[in-house]
This record gives sequence, C-alpha cells and structure tokens, in this order.
Amino acid sequence: MNLKRCLYGALCAGLLLLPAFAAADALIKPLPVPDTSKLSAGQVTELTTTRAQFDKLSAGLVGPPLAQAYADIGALYARAGFKDVAAIAFYDATLVDAHDARWFYLRGVIAREQKQDAEARANFEAALAIDNVYLPISYRLSDTLVDLGDLDAARRLLEGVVREHPEQAAAAAMLGQVELRQKRYADAAKHLSGALKLEPAANALYKPLAEAYAGVGNAQAAQDAQAKAGNVTPSLADPLVVGLYGGGNASNGGTPLQQAQQLAVSGHLDQARARLGEVLREHPDDIDALALQARMEASSGDPRVARAAADKVLKIAPDSAVALFANGLVHEYAGQDDAAYAFYQRAVRADGTMTTARLLLGNAEMRRGRYAQAAEQYRQLAVLQPDESKAQAHLVAAEVAAGQCLRALADISAMQARNAKNGDLMQTFVRLASTCPGAKAEERYMALDYAQTLYDQRAAASDSAALALALAAHGKFKEAQQYQAEAIFDAVRRGDKDAADMYRSTQASFVAGKVPDRPWPARHAYFKPPMLTPVQPAPAPATP
Repeated sequence: MNLKRCLYGALCAGLLLLPAFAAADALIKPLPVPDTSKLSAGQVTELTTTRAQFDKLSAGLVGPPLAQAYADIGALYARAGFKDVAAIAFYDATLVDAHDARWFYLRGVIAREQKQDAEARANFEAALAIDNVYLPISYRLSDTLVDLGDLDAARRLLEGVVREHPEQAAAAAMLGQVELRQKRYADAAKHLSGALKLEPAANALYKPLAEAYAGVGNAQAAQDAQAKAGNVTPSLADPLVVGLYGGGNASNGGTPLQQAQQLAVSGHLDQARARLGEVLREHPDDIDALALQARMEASSGDPRVARAAADKVLKIAPDSAVALFANGLVHEYAGQDDAAYAFYQRAVRADGTMTTARLLLGNAEMRRGRYAQAAEQYRQLAVLQPDESKAQAHLVAAEVAAGQCLRALADISAMQARNAKNGDLMQTFVRLASTCPGAKAEERYMALDYAQTLYDQRAAASDSAALALALAAHGKFKEAQQYQAEAIFDAVRRGDKDAADMYRSTQASFVAGKVPDRPWPARHAYFKPPMLTPVQPAPAPATP
C-alpha cells in the first residue's frame, strides 16, 4: 500500500515534499550484518570481531578516515563472499568521501562481480573523472563498455590510454581486441603486434592477432601467429584489487603511522603493532605514535602496555591534548570513569577541535546527568563535524533529556537543510518530530514522508521503528505496531537482545495508544552512553 497516498493526501503535495525526494538521491545506508552460519569458525571470528571494532571505532570518525574504515570492512566482507554487504560499504565510502577515486573504483569492481554492468560503468566513470592516472580504472571501464555493447566508447577510451601510455602492452592489447570485434582488422593487427613487441611473453595475444591477419587477407601471417598462440596474457598491475581480494588492507597508503592507524581501525591489531613498532624504533619519543599505542592496547585489553605508553607520552608532553586524551581513553577502558572524565576535560581545554575527546566528554556528562553540559559538548562536536549524523543525534538526545526538545528540533532542522542526503539525519528528524510535544503539524507530516522514504530505500530495523513512530504520531497505532513488529523480528533474527527489548518497550506504548516522549527509549545509548570496554582483536588476514 502507498502510505504517502492514503495517509496524508493533499498535505503531502507541493514544496513540503521536495526535501524528502531530494534526499532520495543518495542516502548513507546502514551496514547489514550477514548470515555467517555457512562460514568456517575462523572466518566467523574474524568477521565478528572486526565488525565490533568497526562499529565501535567508526563512531568517532568522519570524512576520509571514516571512508577508509568503510572500505576496509567492505574488503573483508568481499573476501568472505558477502558482495552485497561489501557493495553497501563501498557505497557509503563514496558518500562520505566523494573525492577519493579508490572507493568508486572498488565499488565498480564489486558491481562487476555482481554482474551489474550499468552500475559498474557509472562508478568507473566517476573514478576516472577523479583519477586518470591509475590505469586499471580505464581497463575495467573499457571491459564494461564492451560487455554493455558500446564498442565505440570502449575504443575511444583505449585510444586515449594508448596515446598517453604507449609503453603499456595491456592497453594496446585491449584496444586491438576491441578493434577486432569491430572488424577493424588492420588497426587490430597493428595494436596486437605492438603489444607483443612490448611484452613478447604474452603469447595469448597471438590468437586474436591471427584473426586480425586473416581479416586483412594475410593467410600465412595468420597461420604463423596461430602456431605461437599460448595462454600467457599481458601483465596488468592492479594493487587495489589485490588488496581487496588478496587479504591485505583495502587502502594501505600513507605514512607508516597512518598505515598503523588504518590497520587498527580495521581490526588487524597484530599488523598495526608491527607497523607501529617500526615507527617507535626510529622515533621512540614520537607523541602521536605513543598515543596511538596507548589507545590501541587499551582497546584490545592489554592495560599494562597501554598504561606504560600513556604514562610515557604524558611525561614527554604533559600539556599535549593528544597525550591527555590518550590517558583518558586508557582510564575509561580500565573502568575508571572519574579519572577518564578529568583527562577528557583537560584534553578539550588544550585543543577544542579534538572531536573524539568532545564526544567522550559529552558521554561522560550524560552518565553524570549533566545534560546541559553534555549538550554543549555535542553542539561543539556537531560544529566540528557538520556532516556527521551521529554527532547531531547525540545533541538531540542531550537536549531532549534537558527538556529542550523544541531547541533540538530547530537544531536538527537547520542541520538537515544543509545536508539533505544524509539518511541517518533524516531518521533523527523523524524520531524527534514524532515525539516532541511542541512539534508543528507540518513537521510531523514531513516526518511521516521522510520515514516512508527511508523505509522504501533502506528498510533497516531502525527505519521500520522510525516509520512506526511517525505513524503513531498521526494516531495510526495499528499500523505502527505492524512496522514495530518488523523491527523486533529483525533484532531477534540478528540476536540483538538489547535492541529487541527496546523495540518491545516502544511497542507496549503503541499497544496502549501512546506516543513515546523520547526519540529513542530511555535506556538507549544516546541517553545512557556505556563506558568503553576492550574488544578482542580480529585474527590477522591470510597472507596472499
């Protein structure tokens, strides 16, 4: 049934609907949790622990580091055979950082694996528009164009590559084979023979070369070429795809310290330790490296090493925000909330732009019931991370807890006006507009339209629950119960008992004909942020 037609009629017409449909173009999608029952125990352990690392650490990331985290978890899912989940991860990476060609390229590679050639073409073209130096982009785009039947476009693309890179045998070989399919036999023979001169070992090219010679009427040359045909193809270096499927990090560029950070975020702590060890051997007093070591070891449950690194970095730089924050994290992972709280306060005073320190200080304020103080930290976090929907959600929760839901509604509306394509931001607006007593009627109708848009596009459990809230706000409690039941079922299927219990508590309100007075249940992590706890690291990936 079309809820937009039968529930709101004329109120949903005109300009009121424009923001929702603009947002439908591209929404950040929740990363699904696939069914791993058919995997080996080792694969299940790697996926589970790495996903736990990703879910925990990605909350404090934004921009390129967050895109990288999506790429790394996407590569892991791709290697495990979950191409649909990997596709979503790389899709989100391209939305988070639309200026990095790697994410579009790997998204195209996965689309090709899924036989979605039109999708692959769009992504390869987007990657090429950003980076025309990495030749595999052009090669895979030309292959895709051929499969789509656009031989002219493939030939024009490869002609440009051959002009720019006459030393590349693979480019000449691919051009020759496209020309052969177009019956441009003389051109095909020229480029195929040229490719063989560049790479004589690539004897697989003799077979199409024989066809080209036959096409121009040179039977003897065709016979000679056919006699030399083998199965060695031209070499084609593609380190990004090797990283995707070979077990390495999907994006292992940058300095050794940056590589260690990437490995830590993707859950491969043994490799991260090795890379970090190289840095510390050369620079034993490097503040950033020591702070990373403290954070990494604290998160993986080795408090002795974490404490030693934190003490050392604080001794070297007692006023450094990096050192203070690392000490706060070490204390929080050790369960020492008050000590962590004090260090986070000092870190924020030392550097007000440190986003994760703002987040964790806000969380500590929420645990103390200091909601106005928490809201201030989250507000500064939202200023520093204007595209981060979780920062805005934290701010909304703190303002609601402080009895300021109308202020929260004004804040979320302003944020959404600047970032209409963020699905999670839309969902926060839906929840708030549906539960804030002072929300206007037009805001609630807009929330209902947004909720339906999200449900149609994403249909995650949280989107079902948000649609249920929006329906309840319009008195449609029976329909709200149906969508809430979907959210409960999904949480139970995933084995997420806490989420299922929270969904059930909201369902009880719907059964009683009541709309909850909060966007999320009172026990939700936005209202009661848990302290950080160590997680076990993922096993090291297999060596290619």
